[in-house]
Amino acid sequence: MKISSNQYYEVLTKQLAKQQESIGELQTQLATGKKTAVPSSDIESSLEGLSIKSVLQRQSAYETNLSYVKDRLTIEESVVTGFQDYVYRLKDLAITASSGTYSDEDIGFMKAEAEGVLEELISLSNSRDSQNSYLFSGTATNVQPFQRQADGSIAYKGNSAELNIQVDSGYEVQINSSGVNLAGQIERSTNGGSTQNLDIFAVAKDFIAALGTNTKADISRSIDEFDELGNQVGGQIANLGIRQNLLEERLEIIEEKKTVYEQLLSNIEDTDYSEAITSLSSDMLALEAAQNTFAKVTQMSLFNFLR
Repeated sequence: MKISSNQYYEVLTKQLAKQQESIGELQTQLATGKKTAVPSSDIESSLEGLSIKSVLQRQSAYETNLSYVKDRLTIEESVVTGFQDYVYRLKDLAITASSGTYSDEDIGFMKAEAEGVLEELISLSNSRDSQNSYLFSGTATNVQPFQRQADGSIAYKGNSAELNIQVDSGYEVQINSSGVNLAGQIERSTNGGSTQNLDIFAVAKDFIAALGTNTKADISRSIDEFDELGNQVGGQIANLGIRQNLLEERLEIIEEKKTVYEQLLSNIEDTDYSEAITSLSSDMLALEAAQNTFAKVTQMSLFNFLR
């Protein structure tokens, strides 16, 4: 079979164009750091990359949620710890006032301090988070949870529902604590044999009233009640610590997931510079050889052999 000069020319032209295209792609990879300049050049890899990016976006959203919950729990822990300190301060005052060694004037000073402590307890119970939502209103985060009534009592206006937020696929965490739990509850037996359920605010008001009349029996009764209520608050602090530890674990898991997915995405999209440079050198040598061959073929003529 005879091969004409035109066929040689056509084959060599295609080879040159192919080599130049390959070199162009490699130079683009080296310049951009990406294996494909446009998705259409490798549809399968592009689709896989989009899928991984979608997963990474979800992980970032979960991480944002976790960070918000972590900040909220940190604020809550600070508030609840302060709340417990004030409850135990009332207990200390009750112990001091029940000793019988202080004058009515001293008891009056203790009463004034107890009134101030009660106001601090009310203020802490109405604390807000970084987004200006009430911490202890349940799901009614725009409702002030503890409100003073006309008779001077403190009523809870929130609810006891749990507020959950998604922090991973199929995994949610509770981000709120009910004000009912914060205020606590104790049972007090009455002289008639019945029982009353009282929270910290009711106990504190009764204690202040007892200081006002210097009624030792009622003052002494407050000691155990404050102690029990303070221990209940301590249980909440422990629960907050457990939830914070769980959040830390979830954050670590998400960070590990992101690292894995980012590496997978890098393997799909990012240029392997060592491999690309080696291929570019090889292709440039091949192009040079093809150009030399092309030059020789195009110069071939019967007259070159006739002398």
